[in-house]
Amino acid sequence: MGHKTTAQALRDQLMAPRAIERVHAMHALELELEEARSNPVADELEAFTARGIPYYAPEDPDYREWVSKAVRYWEQLHEESHSPVPRMTAAKVRGSRNKHNA
Repeated sequence: MGHKTTAQALRDQLMAPRAIERVHAMHALELELEEARSNPVADELEAFTARGIPYYAPEDPDYREWVSKAVRYWEQLHEESHSPVPRMTAAKVRGSRNKHNA
């Protein structure tokens, strides 16, 4: 997964029979987490990834729920609404103070 993945690709890899694919998917989640520290879901995702990958049982509802949860976290990290709001620079702040003091 050397490229940005999609939610469906992440799901496919977490459901893959080869363990290495699941490990790559989890690593991709961890990389996304590093790039999205300001996202409100980052702490939850960090705790989720710290627990590791559960026993692989693709037909087990609990495993499927775990995969769905991983994908939901990935989707939440990529929602547009969580983009950081641009901050005012000090120069802009000083400029607005000067207008008010004049």
